[in-house]
Amino acid sequence: MLKAFISVIMPVYNRAEFIGEAIQSILSQTYTKFELIIVDDASTDETLKVVSDYNDERIILLKNKINKGVSACRNKGIELAKGDFIAFMDSDDISLRERFEKQIKMFFKYDDLITCGGAIKLLHSDRIIYFPETHNSILAKLLISSPFANPTVMIKRSIFKLEKFETNLRFGEDYDFFSRICWLGKMYNIPEPLLLYRVHENQLSGGHKQKQREMDAEISLSLFKKLDYSVSKFPDQLIKKILLFDQYFSLKEFSLFLKFLKYIKKENRVERIFPPNEFDKVIEEIRKNLLFGIYFKKNSIGLTKAWRIKSIIALRKKEALRVIAKKIKIAKS
Repeated sequence: MLKAFISVIMPVYNRAEFIGEAIQSILSQTYTKFELIIVDDASTDETLKVVSDYNDERIILLKNKINKGVSACRNKGIELAKGDFIAFMDSDDISLRERFEKQIKMFFKYDDLITCGGAIKLLHSDRIIYFPETHNSILAKLLISSPFANPTVMIKRSIFKLEKFETNLRFGEDYDFFSRICWLGKMYNIPEPLLLYRVHENQLSGGHKQKQREMDAEISLSLFKKLDYSVSKFPDQLIKKILLFDQYFSLKEFSLFLKFLKYIKKENRVERIFPPNEFDKVIEEIRKNLLFGIYFKKNSIGLTKAWRIKSIIALRKKEALRVIAKKIKIAKS
């Protein structure tokens, strides 16, 4: 019989409309050995009243006098947590009833597992979003984005003796955290929904999304740098600019970036910092997405028709032929 104790950390700021459903989804879990630590980040709406209406000894409410951000709230909850495992939960989502039971079983099945997440189902939709399942695929996916849905994640408590969330980050804090703990043990995503994810208008605005993307590019770059390549030959500014795809880059820069991708694939096969097969797939994904953005999407960064025609020479022969054939097919349709 499983006896592990879970500490659930739920930061909240002005979520009176949704937090009741989030709390109830935790209290209704089939696995009942847990505490729910809610950290209110100086809410100004009725959030505290909603929380206070719950009379359950498993709920612990912490209050910030000033707004400190989600990372500080998580760290505060973790410091007081009594659990063998730390589970994250957002205040506007709904955990499915067997979420904790399924995750705890995975930890008991694999001793070296430190992190377990899962898929999410969009609330009021049939759409399910899956994340890379195995440790190798998760490690490689980290090169371009966070490989977890954070509100599904459960982590061994011992990991937080080594790493914490960066409180100076307002964006990309989850991705940053996973990029640091991924070297400490195995990670896994259960290939089925553990949570109903709510999409609503109070989530990241356009301006914040750009800041999120910029932070993601910084984290990607830090992971690339685990491989031994020349920064003078492949400058940070060039790599981030093309990863972000939000400003003009020259034909020379484009060609150099493609050489960078080729070089780090070769270097990783030697250094084996990342699992080679999965790493190669992710690098090809980066390349494929870049070419799609250049040749098949409208852009506002100054890549003209003449620029695109000239750039074909930088592509692999088969790649160039595919681009040309597809362009001809589109023109005829």
